[in-house]
Amino acid sequence: MRRPGIPEDQAAATVDGIVEWFAGAGVPAGSVVMYLPLPDEIDVTPVPDRVSRTFAVTRTPPSGPLTLHPVDAPRERHRFGFEQPVASAPVVDPSTVAVVLTPGLAFGPDGERLGRGGGYYDRFLLTVPASAARVGVTVSALVVDGLPTDSHDVPMTHLATENGVRPLGTRALRRVSPTA
Repeated sequence: MRRPGIPEDQAAATVDGIVEWFAGAGVPAGSVVMYLPLPDEIDVTPVPDRVSRTFAVTRTPPSGPLTLHPVDAPRERHRFGFEQPVASAPVVDPSTVAVVLTPGLAFGPDGERLGRGGGYYDRFLLTVPASAARVGVTVSALVVDGLPTDSHDVPMTHLATENGVRPLGTRALRRVSPTA
């Protein structure tokens, strides 16, 4: 699935909404996982300069689950073209995570997420505390009904769009077990 680029004004408004959300009450205390964007994803890399939190990013190893590393760790280009921390970068404990800013191709209104098909993020989301906010980062045009889901899919608890960050209903709060 290929998407046209996200309009810059909508991407900027989404980042502004994320920053405003962190300034508000009720955001869990702890570290924040963000992603290093692909060309068709909203660039959240300005957020750490505007929010006083500890930030981490994922690494996709040649095999096995995503690993977590400090946002300022040295980087390399993955064979699929995206940036990621080098293999020797210090590891961040997923149990410290309070918020995960999560990319996706599209999201459903109840927190469904259409990823790129590898299941890496779903498996990673099972390693962070159940209380962590799982924030899908997108634009409102990519929040659609009828996304396909599987039993192993981990739903988002919030959606961040150009209209701000909003919590989702109780269906999004369910957790799936790593063996499901």
